Amino acid sequence: MSYTFEEQEQIAQMRHFWERWGTQISAAVLIVALGFAGYYGWQWWQRNEGAKAAVVYEQVQTAIQSNSPQQIEQAWAAMQAKAPGSAYAGMAALAVAKALHDAGQNAQAMAALQWAVQHASGASVRAVARLNLSALQIDARQYAEAAKTLAEVPEPTFGALFDQRRGDLALLQGQRDAARQAYEAALKALPAESAERATVLRKLQSVGGGAV
Repeated sequence: MSYTFEEQEQIAQMRHFWERWGTQISAAVLIVALGFAGYYGWQWWQRNEGAKAAVVYEQVQTAIQSNSPQQIEQAWAAMQAKAPGSAYAGMAALAVAKALHDAGQNAQAMAALQWAVQHASGASVRAVARLNLSALQIDARQYAEAAKTLAEVPEPTFGALFDQRRGDLALLQGQRDAARQAYEAALKALPAESAERATVLRKLQSVGGGAV
């Protein structure tokens, strides 16, 4: 095939351009392609892992319904091994802790809650786990451990509940001033329409405080 002079000049320019920039263009195209592949691959992986986690979570629920501490612990161990980073894991930890506590397995219940405190993916789940764990620690008279558990509030919307629990803990230890300050903080944080205000106010009045 023969080319005109103008066509030959255009071909030469294209060849020169490709020799000059071809590698960079190919790399850019590859990066974009990998980006799309990575994004859709990540979406697929999340859906796939989410489906697996849902199956394990159902197994945990089934074990809980069996009322067998051994089966519950086995199912919980499977959740920790197979889907520890899923949202289901945190919910499973809370459910497992309640079931084990109801079965009188308080040490195991606290262990499940401690796992949720450290590993649950949602801040709200971690907050609930801390509150539940502190309650069990207080019941076990582990006051120093409960104070550490309540030291951090993972989710600000739970602040009033944490303050109230701190007040309860302080009162149990005879620290009336600390209890009053905690109850006052809880009362300030609660919305005016909250039904919990009456409970906190009674506790505040019991340590010499008044309406805030």
